[in-house]
This record gives sequence, C-alpha cells and structure tokens, in this order.
Amino acid sequence: MRIACLVVALPVLSGCATMTYTSDRSALEVSQCIADGWRRVPSSGWELPVSLTKSEDHFFVDVVLVQDFPTFIPTHSMRAKVWDSSAGSTTTYHRNLQISHKKIDRVVVECQGKED
Repeated sequence: MRIACLVVALPVLSGCATMTYTSDRSALEVSQCIADGWRRVPSSGWELPVSLTKSEDHFFVDVVLVQDFPTFIPTHSMRAKVWDSSAGSTTTYHRNLQISHKKIDRVVVECQGKED
C-alpha cells in the first residue's frame, strides 16, 4: 500500500510542466546548447543520457531516464522541441517527474540567449 501511495504522490510532488520560449538564435544553436547543458547538469560528474535528433522541421532534445519500464511513467523525462521561426526559433520544453529541476530549467532559459 505504501508503494501505491508513493507512485500516486510522486507525479503530484515532482513538478511536471510545459513551457514555451522564443529566441533570436537559430533552432540548431538553441538545441545544441540545451543538449550540451543537460549533459553537464548532474553534480555527480555523470552525464545524463541526452539525445539530439533532427526532423524536417524541428530538433528534438530529450533525456531518457526510464527506459522500457512497464508502468505509466513516461520514457522521456525531459524534452525540448526547437524549430526555426521568422524571428529566430521557438522552443517547447516539457519536464516530467523531476523533483529538483531548477538547473535543468535554467539550461533551457539560458540557451535562449536572453535573461528573464
């Protein structure tokens, strides 16, 4: 029963969010910056398993922390979709199941090239 309560409470306490940012930088530049920044986030010295892929119209940066785990927990714990726009680029950033996310969020904001 305790495990069931934990499984239900974790998403509520973990800070799921989706945010959208615009930048004067290109989608390539922003997506590479996010990927490099996320790799270096852990203070343990380990690198996060970051992947950067490109489709016809956008770049997709994601971190896979839970892989092939047979539960409702999403495979992509953090992901950013970045595409070129008329003024530079737009980033849609989603994080899920991240209890301590300030450093991860800061990477995305700083890669936009402007201070909030």
